[in-house]
Amino acid sequence: MSIYWIFVLFISGWSTVSIFILMKNRFETDSTSIGVTTAYSRWTNTFPSIGICLSKNRITDDFTNAVKKRFPGEKPSYTYIRTLYDYLFINPNNLYLKGEYCKNYNSTCGVDILAMRRELFAMVCTEFFEEIYFSEKLLPDCEQIFKFHELEVGYCFLANNLLDYKNINEMPLRYSSLDKYRNLRLILRSGLVYRYDLYINSPEDLPYFNAVSYTITGEPTVHSFNAEEIYNNEDVIYEPVSQRMCKFPSETTTPGMSYSFSICMSNTRSKIEMEICNCTLFSHFDRRNLAGKVKDYVGFNMACLPSCMEQQITFVGSREKTYNISESSNFVEIEIASPPTARYYRTVTQTKLDLIVAIGSVIGLFFGASILNLLEIISFIFKQFKKMFC
Repeated sequence: MSIYWIFVLFISGWSTVSIFILMKNRFETDSTSIGVTTAYSRWTNTFPSIGICLSKNRITDDFTNAVKKRFPGEKPSYTYIRTLYDYLFINPNNLYLKGEYCKNYNSTCGVDILAMRRELFAMVCTEFFEEIYFSEKLLPDCEQIFKFHELEVGYCFLANNLLDYKNINEMPLRYSSLDKYRNLRLILRSGLVYRYDLYINSPEDLPYFNAVSYTITGEPTVHSFNAEEIYNNEDVIYEPVSQRMCKFPSETTTPGMSYSFSICMSNTRSKIEMEICNCTLFSHFDRRNLAGKVKDYVGFNMACLPSCMEQQITFVGSREKTYNISESSNFVEIEIASPPTARYYRTVTQTKLDLIVAIGSVIGLFFGASILNLLEIISFIFKQFKKMFC
């Protein structure tokens, strides 16, 4: 009989330990969850971040004269001018080998490329923005909307980006689910040394080497998207990153910049470039695909987690639009195809206090049962001794 009770105690102890392990594993791997709410009639939504970046267009007289000004008394060849034009727009997606005609110059063919950019490129939006409409309302001051930044893809003007605002509530482009119009229309100057690439991303993200872009042309085009937002319970930020599998903008390792997937990817690219060639641009001596290498590294090492605030932006489609603009203008419109009817909320399902309470309950149940069993065993042994000596 004593063996039976010892076996019962052993099974009870083993079960309790197993329950402890299961609770610990659940707390470490499943402490957060994402729910959906559909009370969309009361929402104020944030328009996606819009990036207008300057990219290669064509060689103009202004550029040719800027080159000739740097070599007085000489007549630079067209090939040389073309090389400098390529270098002017160099970025991780546009890289060029220095030709033989540059062998007697420095790495940028004898010209200060950064100085030429400052001379020829716009650094304030008023130099090329003609009109901006949001929700069919004219916005008179583009500088209140688009802020200049020099990024890895070149000179960019960003709207609704956390790089310029402390939080999304301060951003100028916001709309209600009840608004009839949810669009941003841009009319830009054309015929310059640069053209424009359009980037659509979440407010904490930036245009980067692997981002999708849309070329802005003289053909009036409307790009349609749907956007759904993610909000977080205030306790989520205190959960370990390994559990929530995302990072908040404040959890950054880059001074002066919020955390985002795009910034993490850019930092990873720079790190790999430095390891390969000790410079911040890709070296053509290594013929392997750098973009693929960065994506493989990020995928295998989980180096870049998504942002906890990342908007879920879905491309719906593009269409041409009839709109009267001059031949010297480019036109693009970004619209939210349909107002969001769902919003995601990330919440904490189990806090440390919940874990402590659960452990206490199991311990209380185990010891309650164990003490009863122990008293029964003592009573049984006492009866056996009584029979032997009485």
